[in-house]
Amino acid sequence: MVDDRALTALRGHDSELAQAAAALAIGGVADPWQVPLGDADRRLLALHRSATGRDLEVTVTCASCGTVNTAVLAPSTVPPWEPRSVWWGPGCGLREPVLADLADLPSTGAALELLRRCAVGPLPLDAEPSAVELVDTTLAGPLVVSCVDCGTSIEAPVDVEPLVLAALFRRLDAVDVEVHLLAEAYGWDLATIEALPGDRRARFASIVAEGR
Repeated sequence: MVDDRALTALRGHDSELAQAAAALAIGGVADPWQVPLGDADRRLLALHRSATGRDLEVTVTCASCGTVNTAVLAPSTVPPWEPRSVWWGPGCGLREPVLADLADLPSTGAALELLRRCAVGPLPLDAEPSAVELVDTTLAGPLVVSCVDCGTSIEAPVDVEPLVLAALFRRLDAVDVEVHLLAEAYGWDLATIEALPGDRRARFASIVAEGR
């Protein structure tokens, strides 16, 4: 399990990209900026489970019958990451983007700049920015599930990176509430509270919140 205190490193970054790099570092990646985006998404799913004790879940309501469906996103439920590249000719090709390739992209022409950054060797004159999709292994796009009640196919937009980051920040907020409740109820200092195992801290905070 990831120590909750390690997650506080996320709060030192303002951009989603920097937060993703920090999260990968928390998960033990030595050089997160050089991790391929598809690999990063799967590592973030593993970090989510390690930090929260459960897998990431996405809910979507069936338009046909109104049933709320839940899809589990975990390293075991998504296709494993495999390196992907495009060969355009001798000494010429395209690699999958790494996290660093997304840094400081221009507000206009971002797709073309990303293509240039990922090109290996000279870029063919007829290369289109959309070619990057050929090496895209990220877990971003429509998630298709069958309604558990009526069987209708449902599409839900999914982007693992922001979903995991949002969940980790919710975890941080929940820990802050637990710390506040215990400090106020028992007068314990921060070091004492942080030394408690996470599950025990949560139980104490629940007792305080319920007024038992």
